[in-house]
Order: sequence, then C-alpha cells, then structure tokens
Amino acid sequence: MTRTSDKTLALAAVYQAAVLADSLARTGTADSSAVGSSLYSLFQQNPETTEEIYAGIPGVRIGLLALRKQLTAPDREHLEVPKYALTLLHLASRLMKEPAYTDLIGTGIEEACAKLDLYDHTHSNQIAAMADLYKQTVSQISPRIMIKGEPLHLQNPETQNRIRALLLAGIRSAILWKQLGGTRLQLLFGRKRILAETETLLQQTS
Repeated sequence: MTRTSDKTLALAAVYQAAVLADSLARTGTADSSAVGSSLYSLFQQNPETTEEIYAGIPGVRIGLLALRKQLTAPDREHLEVPKYALTLLHLASRLMKEPAYTDLIGTGIEEACAKLDLYDHTHSNQIAAMADLYKQTVSQISPRIMIKGEPLHLQNPETQNRIRALLLAGIRSAILWKQLGGTRLQLLFGRKRILAETETLLQQTS
C-alpha cells in the first residue's frame, strides 16, 4: 500500500459511513458487514497498516463504490451522501482543533476497548457508547450534520445510536485522511488520481 492508497482507503471509509447512515435514516437498515467494518475501525488503536483499521480492503468496498460513483457519475438528485461525507471532512478539521473533545473521544474508546471481552464492537452497548461520544463531542461543533430520512426510523433510539456511531467512525477516517496528507485541493484537482487508486483498490475486493 502506498500513501495514496492509504489516503484513498480512508476517504472511501468516510463515504461508507455516509452511505450507511443515509441508508439507516431512509430505510432503517444498512449492509451489516459494512456497518461492522466501519464500527470495527473505531476500536483499532495501534494498527500497523491502514488496511488493518477496516479488517482489510473489502471492509470498505461500499465506500469505494460510492467514491467511484461520486467521481464519475454523481447523482444530481440525491446529494445527501456526498454532503454528509464533505461535512464529515470539515468537522474533522474542526475537531482536531478541540483537544478537550479529542481527549474525551480517546478516553471513551479506550474504555470501550476494555470491554471487548464482554461485548464485541457491534454489540448494542458498544454502539450506544460510541453514539454517546458523538453526542458529547462532534454534535457540539458546527456545522452539525442534519441527517434526512423517514421519521419512523429517525425516531428509533437504536437507529439513532447506529447512525451516530457510524458518523463517529466517519470522523475517525476523515481525521486519518487528513493525517495522511489529504486536503481539499486534492479533492478538487486530484480527482483522476483518486479515481485511479479507487479502481485499483476495488479490484482487490472482488
């Protein structure tokens, strides 16, 4: 994996979180394997590679597909997913300037990791803990992500928790993308390179 591959994988993970949150809000369901991979990333504290954060490149396949679509044939009628993804990238920059919040998230994740012997990363208790971290930190920063969907699903506490936990995973990947050297200018002027890397990574998921 090159630095460009790592950046593309992290960016795809941001899009995956956006896709899954959008799916939950609209339909009440989302791809369980992808949800598991996104949540898994929150509990990887000392990974040796970017791939390990998502339990392998296939763990971000849905995000890679969404990123490819955005770079080649974006849906002009349904703009929620790219909007959520870009807002996550923006919020990551704001969050990195709030050490009190990043410390709180770090402590909360450490506490959740200590409970993995009791509850795995997809257990409702762990998801609720991640959702609470999101509410205490990211939700306090503007602009807030306003998720659109069906009231029936948005008012379901379990769905609310899953969406918030996924958004926290998206923030974690957005921060990683920035730490790897990702910038807004690259999104504007480096689209061909990102697309080429996305295609290469997708070939490794089939």
